[in-house]
Amino acid sequence: MTAFYVRRIGLISAAKFGFVTGAVTATPIGVAVAFIVHAIIGWLRRTLEGWQNASVDVGLLGKIPVNLIQLLKLSDALATLRRLDDLPWMVVAAVFVGVVLAIGVLSAAFTGWQAFAYNSMAALSGGLEVKLEPGSGTTMVVVRRD
Repeated sequence: MTAFYVRRIGLISAAKFGFVTGAVTATPIGVAVAFIVHAIIGWLRRTLEGWQNASVDVGLLGKIPVNLIQLLKLSDALATLRRLDDLPWMVVAAVFVGVVLAIGVLSAAFTGWQAFAYNSMAALSGGLEVKLEPGSGTTMVVVRRD
């Protein structure tokens, strides 16, 4: 067996690895969040559209119709919800990509930070020792750079 020491981890390669693993891991989360956001948008649209035909019971006078959307100045919000609800696959795709990219970037930053921390500790402690042995039918060439 031959012993090698890991003295330094490349920060860029660690960050790339972190991004890819984070993005792949985030795929099911992104799908779930995208469909949940789509459902929430649809629910909000139906709720606000119901507020257009609201009525207030004033006792003996009966019910007075009230448009809560105009009263609360929610016309722009309702228009935005209608546009988003009319493009469901665009919303699902955008939310999915956003979640996957966000988690990938956070994972890349975390992995890069961990590589930086390892490099700092390896400079003080000498790094990790890794023992390798060649597999059957393989030859190992060791080139030393001093």
